Amino acid sequence: MTTADPAAAVRSLTRFLTDWLAFQRWYRQVPALSVGVSVGDEVVFTSASGLMDVDGRVPATTATRFRVASHSKLFTATAIMQLVEQRRLRLDDRVADHLDWFAADDPDSELAHVTIRQLLSHSSGLTRDGVTTHWHDDQFPSLDAIVDQVGSMPVYATAEHLKYSNVAFTIAGQVIESVTGRSYEDHVTESILVPLGLTSTTPDLPDDMSEHALGYPRWLPERARPPFDHVHARVMNSATGFSSTAPDLLRWYQAHRFGNGELLHDRNKREMQRLQFEGESTRWGLGFSIDEVAGMRFVSHGGGYPGFITYSGLEQEHGLAIVVLTNAGDGPAQLLFGGVAALCAKAVAGAFDGDSGFDVSSADDLAGFYEHRWRINQVARIGSKLVIADPTPLDPTMAMSVLEHEADWSFRFPTTIPLASPGETIRFEPGEPPTMHAPAALVVPRSDSIFGS
Repeated sequence: MTTADPAAAVRSLTRFLTDWLAFQRWYRQVPALSVGVSVGDEVVFTSASGLMDVDGRVPATTATRFRVASHSKLFTATAIMQLVEQRRLRLDDRVADHLDWFAADDPDSELAHVTIRQLLSHSSGLTRDGVTTHWHDDQFPSLDAIVDQVGSMPVYATAEHLKYSNVAFTIAGQVIESVTGRSYEDHVTESILVPLGLTSTTPDLPDDMSEHALGYPRWLPERARPPFDHVHARVMNSATGFSSTAPDLLRWYQAHRFGNGELLHDRNKREMQRLQFEGESTRWGLGFSIDEVAGMRFVSHGGGYPGFITYSGLEQEHGLAIVVLTNAGDGPAQLLFGGVAALCAKAVAGAFDGDSGFDVSSADDLAGFYEHRWRINQVARIGSKLVIADPTPLDPTMAMSVLEHEADWSFRFPTTIPLASPGETIRFEPGEPPTMHAPAALVVPRSDSIFGS
């Protein structure tokens, strides 16, 4: 079963998602977390919690910018496809046809036959990052440094293995410069960012950093956590330079939906989003990875930069886009993405539809966290149902019960989770704060200050 209105179904998750994401950020010691969800052309959910600047106590908002790093590859691949659509290049052109320094020493080598398609599908066989030390000392290479090492870049033969490569997308950025005669940054700004109104997205660090989050190392017990410096990616902007916000990335994914005439013709969107090359555990299109998440097919990408871990994706059937941004080196962005997707899948499948049997509006007054010695319970109304969940798993559906209404504010646990008192009664007493009366004579008031910023 699929609900008739996917946007409304996902919108009904707002209170649960807001509380759960704030809890996850606190529980996992992530300084700031920004998340957005859209269905079709509608942004149905955004939230931000935590601090974009810990020492300055500056709160994160949905307008906070994060370094989205390898999301840059999606913009680069799209810019290439626009040039294909304009017949200014072909996907199966050899890179060497557009860059005279590429494989100049041996025109008959394997390197000389690397194509643009292979760059975008991570099947070129090129090294991941080359020989420069930029990921360790922030000294990102110049174009000359890339040219100097190009002869040693091949690790595998072309189309032999799927090998993720930042160098490949650095070179793709240079192809764009060669074909257009202008800088990569100017071209993607004018051909993609301006037409879509992505005013908070830049291919390099923005001039005004006042709304940009600081990036922090992974959390370790009893360790200081000073922020990383902001660093320009230089010639590698086309692979990892971008900064953006959750709302801007949602708008970006909306433009990649089929049938809207934005950015590209549908045939070229399909070409980007179809399987181009498959590795042992990873499938890739052009720019996009292709993943099955919560039973849905997403085209997606992650981003990792010192102090920032991010993840996002688009599911075409329902037009569902999800963006998760963190400013921590251990931010669980991809796992949170999966958790949000799993909850959206349940909502779209109608798991929270049907007759409620209780005052739906009053049920919202019960929402929140109830803490006792055994666990923390999260309670919320989703659609016409009252749910109770353990908020600690990265997939909130793993330990969630949709309560069965009995009478007034009394409910019964379902049989779906054998260890969660199936068939027994749980009762709520409205008030300030409300109180939960659970099995085993457990009486717990709502905890209104369970966590802070």
